[in-house]
Amino acid sequence: MTGWRDLLPVPLAAPETPTLRGARVRVIMGCAVLAATVLFFGELRTLARPLAFPWLGATFTFVIVQGWLWLKAKNAADDAWLMQGREDQDAA
Repeated sequence: MTGWRDLLPVPLAAPETPTLRGARVRVIMGCAVLAATVLFFGELRTLARPLAFPWLGATFTFVIVQGWLWLKAKNAADDAWLMQGREDQDAA
């Protein structure tokens, strides 16, 4: 039985630039902070009652926006990587 990677005719991803790596790390760290916020939300409300819900909302918003921007940039980089050299082949 062949693996699913054998069925793909192209590489899975472009090389990661420092900008994309930074965005990926921000998404991962944002998810970790969001998970910790949700996990310890009761303690957060006890310690900082007026700031608990705004913190949760801000963290959630950060993860959504940063994740969307990272996916958009990653998709563009992957498309550029996969299409490089295609213009040369089409012109020949």
